[in-house]
Amino acid sequence: MSQFTAMTAPDRLQELVGQLRPRLRNVIGVTIGKGGEGKTTTGVNLGYMLAQEQAHLADQGHEAKPVLYIELDSNGNGRLDLKILGGKYDDDGHGFVGAVTEDKAFTVVKNVKPYLDMTVGGAANAGLAAEISRLAGKHVQAPYLMLAMLLAQISHHYAWIIVDFSPGDVSVQRLGLAAVTHLVTPVKNSDDAMLGGLQTVANLVADVRLINPELGIAAIGFLGFKKVAGEATGELDILRVKIELLLEEAELDPSLVMRDHIRDSRGLATACRNNGMPARELALAANEMLMDEEGNAVPRPRYTNSRLVEPDKALDLAEDWATFTSDVIKRVVDRNTELEGAVA
Repeated sequence: MSQFTAMTAPDRLQELVGQLRPRLRNVIGVTIGKGGEGKTTTGVNLGYMLAQEQAHLADQGHEAKPVLYIELDSNGNGRLDLKILGGKYDDDGHGFVGAVTEDKAFTVVKNVKPYLDMTVGGAANAGLAAEISRLAGKHVQAPYLMLAMLLAQISHHYAWIIVDFSPGDVSVQRLGLAAVTHLVTPVKNSDDAMLGGLQTVANLVADVRLINPELGIAAIGFLGFKKVAGEATGELDILRVKIELLLEEAELDPSLVMRDHIRDSRGLATACRNNGMPARELALAANEMLMDEEGNAVPRPRYTNSRLVEPDKALDLAEDWATFTSDVIKRVVDRNTELEGAVA
């Protein structure tokens, strides 16, 4: 990795960062400082909804680009959600890790869903942390830019790039945080550990300012909370206030907290993963509106108890994700406008 030697000097490092940032403003990260908060579910559904938008543009004869979903997590659950686990393209993350750390060719699995590409995560990703730490011992901050440099070379091929990265290792989080421009933080629990995880993310964002001055939290969203007549219950209202106070203490904008949320639908969430379908795709299949390559309706999906997924409930969940995605992208576009204005 002699490529990092010249970049270690602060002036050269800042020159590189300045060249990278404008090319990475379509890169959105999904992370949180603890596990079990729904980051992979968020990353997959966000990527799928954005890809559906591009497919719609293509159908109308407009220019369209695919969306890329990247999973840095070693558990590789994105492979389940997008139905490639154990298939011919599943290399357990070896190809992606080689591209990041050894300058090997960067390959993606194309069209795992219409207009959605992905890189494969898996057990090999567990080696990222040790390799980054080893390089950082010699070259300080520069190794954390490896993913950013890789994505800067391909970002123009994609409408959006979604990076889903683990809360488990600080070095992997820094690798992800150095590459993304906008951060979406999902919240699925209301305990103190979740609040601590959110604080961890805020601290990490501050820590990587030297190698990513444009990084910022775009949205904090909520998954798996009840809706009554379409509205949040008191539990979520109280949690929102807690998080808003936490943001104020950290001198961050409380409006980062999203007003709408993804409803509690554990059975449907499990059905999505078991069937390898994001929520919108599950809803289409449940309503017999999803066609296979031969033009036939895909069989209606089932829960783990073999009961058919209810079409109306699946549509409600899909609508939640549509609203969520629309809100996130509006915030991202607004942030990009501010960033471009600051540079001009």
